Amino acid sequence: MFLRSQIRPMGGSDSPRLALDVMLLSPDVHTWYLSRTPGPGFIDRLAAFLFGAAADFHPERSIPTLDDPGMGFALSVVSSTEERVCLDLGIVTDLGAAVADYDGLNFETSRAALAACAHSVRALDGSSPDVDLDVEI
Repeated sequence: MFLRSQIRPMGGSDSPRLALDVMLLSPDVHTWYLSRTPGPGFIDRLAAFLFGAAADFHPERSIPTLDDPGMGFALSVVSSTEERVCLDLGIVTDLGAAVADYDGLNFETSRAALAACAHSVRALDGSSPDVDLDVEI
């Protein structure tokens, strides 16, 4: 999973809003979901989710699913070992469709990578201009 942020006016408003591009990448999949607008506090909730998944002994039992209905985004911990965590990402393919169709990716990563991402993801809101606004998990 790869996240890229954009800070730009949205919805006819002059005030800038955060939008995220979400990429699913695996040997069989390469798909972008562009300009998804997260709800308030999403970046903080995502960072807390990632840090909790990295730090908790059994995050699949203790960390609730992170979801943002406005983005059509859900991230959950499926399983874990002492060193690795398996995550499941689900995303609505077309937010405007009458019936939701979902895409997703199930992937395993190290706890160290999740801890590093928990720190990096805070830059996605644009508050740290010296930090890259792309995060790969």
